[in-house]
Amino acid sequence: MLRSNTPKYSTFGATAAPHPRKTAGFFATLFFTYCKPIVEQEHQLNIEDIWHLEDINTAELNTKLMVDGFERSKSVFWAGIYSFGGPFLLTGFLNLGFRLMELVGPIVLQQVVGATTGGDPTQLYYWLGVLLVSKIARALMWCHCILLENELSIRFVGGLKGLLFKKVLTQATNADGELPDLANVYSSDMGTLIWASISLHSLWVVPSQVIIISYMLYQEIGLAAFAGMGMIILSLSLGGYISTVQSHAYMNVSDARDDRMQAVKETFSSILIVKLHAWEQKCREKIATLREIELGHVWRLMSTGAVSIFCFWAAPLFVSMTSFAVYTMVLNQPLTATKVFTSLSLFRLLQGPLRELPDNVTAIVEARVSLARMLKFLTQPDQSPLPAPASASGKATIIDIQDGSFAWGTDGQSPILTNISLTISRGDLVVVHGKVGSGKSSLCHAIMGEMTQTQGTTGVYGSIAYASQEAWIQQMSVRDNILFGAPFDSAKYTRVVDACGLLPDFSLMKFGDMTEVGSKGRNLSGGQKARIGLARACYSNADIVILDAPLAAIDAVVQKEIMTKCIETLLKSKTVILVTHNADIIGSESVNRLVELDEGSLELKNVKPSELLMSPRFTTNTTKPHVEERTRTRTVSGSIMSPGVLESRSKWSQHFEQAIAEDTSDEDRAEGQIDSKVYSSFLAACGGSTTVFWICVIQTFWQGFQVASDVWLSHWTSSPDAASNTNFYIAIYSALCLGSVFMVLCRTLTVASSGLKASRSLFDKMTNSLLGTTMTFYDNNPIGRIINRYGSDTASIDTQLPYSFGGIAAMFFAVAGSLLTSLAVIQWAGLLFLPILYLYVRISQMYLRPSRELSRLMNITNSPVLNFLDEVEHGYALIRAFGAKYVAQAIDRHAHHVNTNSQMSFAKYVVDVWFEMAIQLQGTAIVMIVATGLVFFRPILSAGMVGLAFNYVLMADANMADLVKNYSWLENGMVAPERVLQYCDLENEDPDASHKGQMTLTQGAIAFNHVQFRYKPTGEYVLQ
Repeated sequence: MLRSNTPKYSTFGATAAPHPRKTAGFFATLFFTYCKPIVEQEHQLNIEDIWHLEDINTAELNTKLMVDGFERSKSVFWAGIYSFGGPFLLTGFLNLGFRLMELVGPIVLQQVVGATTGGDPTQLYYWLGVLLVSKIARALMWCHCILLENELSIRFVGGLKGLLFKKVLTQATNADGELPDLANVYSSDMGTLIWASISLHSLWVVPSQVIIISYMLYQEIGLAAFAGMGMIILSLSLGGYISTVQSHAYMNVSDARDDRMQAVKETFSSILIVKLHAWEQKCREKIATLREIELGHVWRLMSTGAVSIFCFWAAPLFVSMTSFAVYTMVLNQPLTATKVFTSLSLFRLLQGPLRELPDNVTAIVEARVSLARMLKFLTQPDQSPLPAPASASGKATIIDIQDGSFAWGTDGQSPILTNISLTISRGDLVVVHGKVGSGKSSLCHAIMGEMTQTQGTTGVYGSIAYASQEAWIQQMSVRDNILFGAPFDSAKYTRVVDACGLLPDFSLMKFGDMTEVGSKGRNLSGGQKARIGLARACYSNADIVILDAPLAAIDAVVQKEIMTKCIETLLKSKTVILVTHNADIIGSESVNRLVELDEGSLELKNVKPSELLMSPRFTTNTTKPHVEERTRTRTVSGSIMSPGVLESRSKWSQHFEQAIAEDTSDEDRAEGQIDSKVYSSFLAACGGSTTVFWICVIQTFWQGFQVASDVWLSHWTSSPDAASNTNFYIAIYSALCLGSVFMVLCRTLTVASSGLKASRSLFDKMTNSLLGTTMTFYDNNPIGRIINRYGSDTASIDTQLPYSFGGIAAMFFAVAGSLLTSLAVIQWAGLLFLPILYLYVRISQMYLRPSRELSRLMNITNSPVLNFLDEVEHGYALIRAFGAKYVAQAIDRHAHHVNTNSQMSFAKYVVDVWFEMAIQLQGTAIVMIVATGLVFFRPILSAGMVGLAFNYVLMADANMADLVKNYSWLENGMVAPERVLQYCDLENEDPDASHKGQMTLTQGAIAFNHVQFRYKPTGEYVLQ
């Protein structure tokens, strides 16, 4: 049944409403409030709720920039610089600006503590005003820097994906088997490049910040600051070594992940064959073996990262220990509250960049690995096509090959076809036959320009349509597969599908030809896929139609029908090259030329085909079924579709009303907050309550040691015997610092090992579930969804999610320590915290819901990108055969999928910075409350307590923002195990049947006794 719905290919140019940023006012742009409609949306967010991209962020524009840049530089890195260098430089200056604003806090602290010990108190409110302005300026620069960086990542990744996709469509047919897995490149490597691009400015901004802070430290503690600088240089050297180790570990992880992803794709791309041969256990063992190799490399990467985190958390503490020891014991200078807490505040500021720098260097090193993998693919030789087909108008000869030799690839391989000469005229029906492996498909590819011509000349005049030996089916409706982007002409379309014998199948589908087919046409029979591929070639109206054995999967009766109605009639005016073993077709009087291939040599016969049928050579290579007498002309012969044919066909195709009557199901998407069962399942996989208990214990000791070390410093500066007991005070302070950093090491190693345990468990459960589920699942779920879970989702669980849990634990205890310490000092003034904390919780709740929904949409819209990439990787030769128009069409469709995913990403980034701005402003309010309280209570507080509280509140606002961000990252990261868990409990096949399939067979008999079959438990019986 035919329907009039608009084909998918024609929807990409839909007019979109203007982006709200274009119409937003000054303050709405400054504070990102134009995202409020998304934040305040009460129903579950859908793709339709999200703004379309601005033109500057679209994949089409940025692909053009990246292609031009790559052609100039032959480097992905420099292509990005040429394309986006200006805005990228601006992010660097914004980065430097907000880091400089952080230095105002220690200066104000110095003034406040100095006033407590006898300084001028009249200037304190002036300094509080300076602090307020600096905090607001920092928030503005920081948030706009983040958004610009993320926007550039959208543009860079969109352009880079477009560059890679174009290469897929131009790559040589025999691409190097050692090339990286593109699904892995699209998921894991793109994330690595985003991280590295954001980290790149740290290579000059962080050293600048360290130099400025070191100078300020010199102003406070003199030559003792150089001892601290020595520790900084030592820590940076150690960080460089650790980064090198991490680089090798990451390279090994990437290579191992490529191998594992290749095995996953091979298994699930051919799942029907796997199940028919009962190869599930073998595939499971192969994937598990490769996964264990990958996890070994992941553990080395994670354990090295744990050591890195330990070293750079410890670095500022070692710097402060060394500096204070030299200042008091070597220089014999007394420590004052002003010097201690100003220096301590500066040391804390060093902690951020010193902790970031090795991570950023690691990101850049890992990005170099990813860029090298991409460059290896991008620099592969392109397929050298034949010259663009000239017009066939007025030409009698449409294909002319003279003394041609053709080889696969461009590296001097031996020719497959040698010294062949072939001239084909307009309207010829040419049949190509020969034994298996004789070069029939190679001849088709040679005509299409998919082989390298090593000698001779070739001329092809006219457009080409191609039906491949294994039909190429996309995940879209049957009609869209046939139209292949061409305009819908109802009369023409009906003639084509009727000639290809598809109308009876449409009548059995609930949605007719608008029925959505699964990835690679899994829910179609082989014959249906072949006839859809044939219909696509026929509908294209090309001058030359190359049919590489499309009838092999069709029974003899239907072959006869298609030969008469399609090849002899519908394509009568076309030049048709048909590869077949069918004796009836080879012996047909309609055939103008017979081409016989034997081990790459071609023999052209113009004799009557019936004479060839009698030759011994022919009869040994073909099987000739009964040939019914009929008129040997290229005309329609009466009613081809007899009732008997319809009846026999309906018996095997009735199941399609059940199997493909309904559209391929949309990807499952959870609603609302991440279900507590997801958290409990993941934590159980991590080790359960035991792991949680030990992490809490470790974090309690960590924060306890850290607060105790600062309180000890406060006591030291106010103690009357400090000068005479310097060694004692230094020893206690050093012990407390060492205890703190040791707890950091314990936390990172515990988190890494627990995360690895969870990753192994979830991966194995998903693999077992997918291999054990029914084919109905694969009929309704394209491979892109599976690849997405095995790719970016698994990578997130492997390396990112454990650190998100660790970050949550660290920030929670840090915020608690900061606020409780400040409250203990300012006492009842802390009541002013309550309304701010209420707003903090309220805005956090407003933020988490859209953030969570947008993260899910980002994952869901990434699946079509991977699915289409997988389709084109298998069908690029067919797309190229149809011509440049169809190549451009595939590029446009890829850009459409990338743009949809980028829409979700950009909306997520805007919501993120809106929240960041709100939290930063609330943190500023908390800082001002504590600072004002300290000024008010200054007469009754010691300088040490003022310095302690001020130092902690300067950290509190950043820690509060980090806490919610880490929780958001955790929720966003938990989308990965949520999606994996969706595939961990799929409907399984009958375990008894699987057991019986593993029994040792003693004889080869199969018997059915009163058996009924159906595709679904609730469906109708197909065989009964």
